[in-house]
Amino acid sequence: IPIPYRFLRRYAKCASAGMDTLTLARFYCESSLMEMDLVSVRGSLLASACLLMALVTKDLGGWCPILQFHSGYQTSDLAPVVRRLHSLLLAPPDDKLRAVRNKYSHKIFFEVASLPLVNVDILEKALSSQ
Repeated sequence: IPIPYRFLRRYAKCASAGMDTLTLARFYCESSLMEMDLVSVRGSLLASACLLMALVTKDLGGWCPILQFHSGYQTSDLAPVVRRLHSLLLAPPDDKLRAVRNKYSHKIFFEVASLPLVNVDILEKALSSQ
């Protein structure tokens, strides 16, 4: 079954992303699981959007040609999903996502849940730069 985790692992490897960046992308991905708007999004597209948000959050660049090649997505394809993810994560923490937030607050997961969410202006700049 093509789940976002498998795509995420492959794309992160293509981008030479570190384990902390991959873990941040996984946090974004798991946070989206309870969101009805994102249930119908293809696993590869969701994984790509989560990785792009993690790369921008960690200031590691944006969606590079290597990722475009391996994923088949351009930044314009990812923009709506990235914006929806950002607004989801910007909202006050929901009880249904408490387990995900608690999980990614542990040291073994690099405490990525405590990282500040990237500023919307920086995110929009990354989405429009390609």
